[in-house]
Amino acid sequence: MRIFILLLCLSFAPGLLADSAPTWNQLTPAQQQVLSSVQGKWDKMPIERRQQLVKKADKFSSLTPEQQQKMLERFEKWKSLPAEQKENLRKRYKDFNNLPPDQKAEVHKRLELFQALPEEQKKAMREKWQSLTPEQKQKMRERFKNMTPEERKAARERLMRLRQNKVNEEN
Repeated sequence: MRIFILLLCLSFAPGLLADSAPTWNQLTPAQQQVLSSVQGKWDKMPIERRQQLVKKADKFSSLTPEQQQKMLERFEKWKSLPAEQKENLRKRYKDFNNLPPDQKAEVHKRLELFQALPEEQKKAMREKWQSLTPEQKQKMRERFKNMTPEERKAARERLMRLRQNKVNEEN
């Protein structure tokens, strides 16, 4: 009978362990180093949050030193943002994650196209966007959102031709 109870308890153990997260002292030294900024709050955090952070710490440790440096710089930039801006970015991130895969791919493609532009062109585009009123921005978003993929591609190609013509004129 005791063996049966022991076996029954052990059969539930993996499920119990899966629903737990390590205490601060159970973290590896590498995890503790990455997570040092939350050490004082660690044992009070919800289990789910600790599990997420452990995964992120492990992922961080697997990055190259250059990738780690870039991530640390982004984190410092994030910490310096006002709370309202952080909330806005969280909302946009959540909205992005709720997009269908084809729309996510479209966003990634547009970002890659933008990142491939010369710095002065990116700066000009940012300034143009920032000069628009919220209503104008919303109108542009809606117009783009309502386009078919073919219309989006044609609009992108027109924009690229216009940008190239402008660059040619300046040279």
